Amino acid sequence: MESKPTPLKPIDIKKSRFDLESYYGRLRHFITITSPLTLFNSNDEIRKAQKLLKDYDAGSRPDLDLSEASQEQVWAAKQVVEASLHPDTQEPIPLPFRMSAFVPTNLIIATGLLLPNPSMVSIIGWQWANQTLNVCVNYSNANKSTGMSTEEVAKAYLSATATSVGLAVGLNRMVPRLAARFGRDTGLLLARFVPFVAVASAGCVNVGLMRWKEIRDGIDIFPPGVTDPDQALGKSRIAGAYAVGQTAASRVLTNIPTLILPPLIITALQKRGTFSGPRGKSFEMIANLGLIGGSLFFFLPPAIAAFPQRARISPHQLEDQFSDVIDSTGKPFEHFEFNKGL
Repeated sequence: MESKPTPLKPIDIKKSRFDLESYYGRLRHFITITSPLTLFNSNDEIRKAQKLLKDYDAGSRPDLDLSEASQEQVWAAKQVVEASLHPDTQEPIPLPFRMSAFVPTNLIIATGLLLPNPSMVSIIGWQWANQTLNVCVNYSNANKSTGMSTEEVAKAYLSATATSVGLAVGLNRMVPRLAARFGRDTGLLLARFVPFVAVASAGCVNVGLMRWKEIRDGIDIFPPGVTDPDQALGKSRIAGAYAVGQTAASRVLTNIPTLILPPLIITALQKRGTFSGPRGKSFEMIANLGLIGGSLFFFLPPAIAAFPQRARISPHQLEDQFSDVIDSTGKPFEHFEFNKGL
C-alpha cells in the first residue's frame, strides 16, 4: 500500500516570504512586487489568486502543502495579490499606477522629456503629464485609512501638478544660464542633470501635496502583525508624517541613479564621438532611453526597499494617547505598525 506524503509546514500568508527586518529581505520582496510580469495577470486571475490565498488561510486547501511545488502556487498567488491589490482596501490598483508599471510608464514620460529642441509648450506638457502620473501613483498607493473626497482629490491634484510643473519649468530655464556661466562643456554636462533634478524635486512636492491629509488627520496604528482596519488602535499624525516623509525619500532615491548615470555616460560617449554622423541624434536618444530604462528597472527595488512598507514605530515616538496602550496580557506594546504606502 502506497503511503501518503507527509504534509509540509503550512505557509503563514500574513508574512512575507522574505525577512523584512533586513534590507536584503526587503530588496528580494520588492523585486517580486515590482516585477512587470505581474502586469499580464487579468482581473479574473487576480481574484482567483486572492481566493486561493483565502481558502488556503482558512485551511480548506491542504493539498497545497503536499510538496514544495504545490506550495509554490501559494507564493505565486501571494506575489500576484501583493503586486496588484492595495493592502488597505484589497481592491485592484489601476494597472498603470502599480509599482510594477513604474518602469514602462516612466520610460514613456522620459521619451517626451528628452525630445530635441523642445518648445516651452512641450516642456510644460510633458512635465504636466509626468506630474499627473505621479499624482495617480501617489494616490493609488497611499495609506487609505484617511479618506479623501472627490473635491479634496481634485484640489490636491491641481495644487500638486501646478506647483510641481512650475518648479520643473523654472529649473529647466536655468539650462542656458549654466552654459553661459560655466562654459560650454561644463554647462552642457550640468544641463543634462537639470531635467531629472526637476523631476525629483517636483516629485517630493507632489507626494506631500497628494498625501497632506495623512499628516493633518493621521493614519491608522495597529498592534504588531494586525492588518484588519477594525482592530486599529487609533490615528496618529506623527506616523502620517513619517509615512509621507519616507515615501518622498524613496522617490528621491529612485531618481538618483537616473540623475547620475545616464548624463555622465552620454557625455563620455559624446566626447568620444560615438554619436557623430547623420544618425547620431537618433542613436543618442536610443542610448539615453536605454540607460534611463535600465536605471529605473535595476534601482527601483533597492530604492523602495530602503524603508519597510509595513513600518514599525515606538509608542514613545507617537502621541501621548498611545503611550499607555497594553496588549491582551496587560503588557505595554514595544512597538506599533502602520502602512507607509509606496
